Amino acid sequence: MTDPAAVPFPFPRWEGDRATHLTVAPDDGIYVVPSGAHERLHRIVIGDRDVTERFDGLRGTKVELALTGWVQLQSDRLTDRVNVDAPDGFDDAALLERFARMHDAGSIAIARYPSGTVVTSTPSELTLSERGARVPVPVTDDREPADDYQ
Repeated sequence: MTDPAAVPFPFPRWEGDRATHLTVAPDDGIYVVPSGAHERLHRIVIGDRDVTERFDGLRGTKVELALTGWVQLQSDRLTDRVNVDAPDGFDDAALLERFARMHDAGSIAIARYPSGTVVTSTPSELTLSERGARVPVPVTDDREPADDYQ
């Protein structure tokens, strides 16, 4: 897996300010990812590897990032809900509650992978129990990093 500290990672660390999209790395580093930049993050972290081959029906940029241990938090500002794509083993309810409160969200919807379980809750009642690996599909990095850091 590409270690964010080992490459010139193009996204800034989150300092706690309001942000529409955040990503949490497998090492628990939190980064601000601009809207539409998840494909770029996918190219950096996963590249052309097939991380979904053993999971029937699971596809998509955020799904594949979740399968490799990355968590995506997003507020579309059109609803009072925040959406999260996360691996089954992600259990940082405090971060999700903080993100939801930051956006005045009344609910949180968490899609978990590879189980496909969707958890919906109010921020104050959210509980997450670890039900799987934090990194369901380890990605070894035996290739050169992508030149997509701009």
